[in-house]
Amino acid sequence: MRPRVLTGGTDPGTAVLWDEPVLTTSWPLARDARVLVVGAHPDDETIGAGRLLAAHHGRCDAVVLSAGEACLPDGDRRDLGHQRLAEWRAALSHLGVRPLEAPRWPDGELAAYVAEIEEALRETAADYDVVLAPWRHDPHPDHEAVGRAALAAAPGRVVAYPVWTPFWTTPTQLGERGARLVGLRTPASAHRAWTAAVAEYASQTRPLRPGWAPIVPAELLRRQQEQLLVVDDA
Repeated sequence: MRPRVLTGGTDPGTAVLWDEPVLTTSWPLARDARVLVVGAHPDDETIGAGRLLAAHHGRCDAVVLSAGEACLPDGDRRDLGHQRLAEWRAALSHLGVRPLEAPRWPDGELAAYVAEIEEALRETAADYDVVLAPWRHDPHPDHEAVGRAALAAAPGRVVAYPVWTPFWTTPTQLGERGARLVGLRTPASAHRAWTAAVAEYASQTRPLRPGWAPIVPAELLRRQQEQLLVVDDA
């Protein structure tokens, strides 16, 4: 066990200290494992699993189940969706991951389509040994929906990654759900690839409009400064 301090809390302005250790886990992928990474939105796969993907020696493919267009409340959504998908493909190129075309559903509404998502993932995941997916309790309804669908579509083959969990969730809340946050040692080259991939998501890491804060706060990225996974004990 490697003690580590990770800040977190439901109010980023008054962050709660993660004074419980984040455990170090063993490498979760066999060297030649065929890996499918699933995201609810473009950037989930990079923020939550980018270092793991970049360090893996086997085949890695990706699907994203929405275009992430709901960041804007008005008629610019279609253009933003195209931009985010272009960012997704560029980010994957840094990670050594191949983008796959797949059905997509409306951003922010994936919980209404869990059955359809599960069916689509079951067909796609059949060719893979491991499915990386958002943790089923990651604090975003789309992440929760995709996490549940992945577990149902590929039972026993899912490795859960956190996106917003280190930012919005405390250790107590994690424990109440029977889960632990674990860290994974990855090479420096994987961190460099992660940094380059994150930089492709300008629509998320820079203000979309003057006076707006970025959709993805710098503090969230700071709390993802190593590869984290979620282990369910329940």
